Amino acid sequence: MKKQNIDFIKNFNPVWFATVLGFGGIALASVLITQIFDAAWLKPLAVILVYFNFFLLLYLFALWMIRATFYFEGLITDLKHPVIAGFYSLMPAAVIMISINFSKLGLPLSLWQYQTIAVVFWVIGSVFELILLTLTIYYLIINEKMNVNFMNGGWLVPPVAALLTTIGGLNIVLFVSSVPIASSLLWINYFFFGAGVFIFMLLAFSIFTKIFFAEKLDAKVFPSLWIMMVPFSLIALCLPLFAEATGLFLPDFKNILAGINVFLNPILIGIGIWLLMLLLLLSFYYFRQIKVPFGAGWWAFIFPTASVSIASLNYGVYTRQLFFGYIGVVIYVLLLGLTVVVIAKTLKSFTTKNERKAETVQC
Repeated sequence: MKKQNIDFIKNFNPVWFATVLGFGGIALASVLITQIFDAAWLKPLAVILVYFNFFLLLYLFALWMIRATFYFEGLITDLKHPVIAGFYSLMPAAVIMISINFSKLGLPLSLWQYQTIAVVFWVIGSVFELILLTLTIYYLIINEKMNVNFMNGGWLVPPVAALLTTIGGLNIVLFVSSVPIASSLLWINYFFFGAGVFIFMLLAFSIFTKIFFAEKLDAKVFPSLWIMMVPFSLIALCLPLFAEATGLFLPDFKNILAGINVFLNPILIGIGIWLLMLLLLLSFYYFRQIKVPFGAGWWAFIFPTASVSIASLNYGVYTRQLFFGYIGVVIYVLLLGLTVVVIAKTLKSFTTKNERKAETVQC
């Protein structure tokens, strides 16, 4: 194996798993738009993205496992690092995204064996998420050199992954035929939801405290701040699923939970939209005044934007309110624009690196 390939694996950045989240989010938003506006031409795009995402995840997961096997000490060192530790939960989040893609898109798009893939990937993702969520918070707590300036949006990835695990698990509950298994899965997902919400609230206050009263975020990690709006969108997506799944076993509570969902969802979506507006203004400031260098972290612009679009579109489908559908479409257009820019920057970065390597070899 060439030295440059060994170095790439040894230094593999888990932030690349954000690409899977981004493409998966676009696929989910595309299908929701077809449900609201009957835009059948988007279905092929969603199918292509789902299959592309599936193979992209397999490739990235293989790299991650090779590194974990042959460079385990380096992985543990990263998990103890207060700045980059949180990004490791992007791996289980990406695995869960594949499960969600197939469970949500399988039936209307006739994807082969979608239930089996959804279940297998959810199990794998939930196990890794539980381990990495616990280790990340544990190492952050025992780190004696910890200070407020280490905080960044990457700290929010573990609770985001927990909330994604909840969405993936609740989708599975709805099609599992075994009542005992479905019931157990439901309560497991309440556990992930509770852990995700609690940790998000704890860390969100800490990050805003840093931004207001300590040093501003470094330009390199600024894109990670966009993760701030994801939990609100994911909670909004969890609520109708909880109402439907819980209603299968406790039918008396279904209407109560559905009513809570109808009340809280617009609030959560509103918070997500407002944060998106604020983050766009902050991005303009950072790019204009401070200059944000390109890196894999730019993929943090994609899934957070997709999550707000998905939450709005999903509520539009749930309540048949076109107002939320139109909002979701506007954000979807912004999402596609951001995706084109980030993909172009990513391809340009790889091309530049390859040219530099070729020049080095010739010298």
